[in-house]
Amino acid sequence: RISAYIEEEVQRRLQGLHRVVGDGSSDPADTVKDNEKLHNGTIQRKLKYERMVSRSLGANPDDLKDPIKISIPRYVLCGQGKDEHFEFEVKITVLDETWTVFRRYSRFRDMHKTLKLKYAELATLEFPPKKLFGNKDERVIAERRSQLERYLRDFFSLMLQSATSPLHIDKVGLTLSKHTVCEFSPFFKKGVFDYSSHGTG
Repeated sequence: RISAYIEEEVQRRLQGLHRVVGDGSSDPADTVKDNEKLHNGTIQRKLKYERMVSRSLGANPDDLKDPIKISIPRYVLCGQGKDEHFEFEVKITVLDETWTVFRRYSRFRDMHKTLKLKYAELATLEFPPKKLFGNKDERVIAERRSQLERYLRDFFSLMLQSATSPLHIDKVGLTLSKHTVCEFSPFFKKGVFDYSSHGTG
């Protein structure tokens, strides 16, 4: 749209200059130079503007291929006694915004159950099962970390493609942001489920 507008403006000004030349009031060679100056100036402004817009929107074509990156780099032991539990650090990057939340396994499960009711296609995702024993075993937790990470990646991949999802890439496109993701589910909001010393539970 902007490109079309700029092109239209260049054409309009060029026609104005041609009219002046038609009057015979100036040298055609000067007019050609003026034309070139005007055109080059407009091109420069256009390029500068397009660079500015693409930077502010983070609209790198590669970003839009993979607009949400998610990982679970580690887990931490929290609480004491009966309340002792592991929390997983969830690192989320949406275009050029990155933030981290800490969540325990039950929060992942709650999110999955809630959103599965809204978006039937989530039922096809494999969610790491609840274990009756070994919840505090390091090997079990390490395995669960990688399963939850895989789950979240598949989850976003599905939600960005699902026609019913508010995160569908054709709906949000360049307006995709941290805010969009946090509105989609409080699971991703920093400061929600505040229990532990890490800020979230």
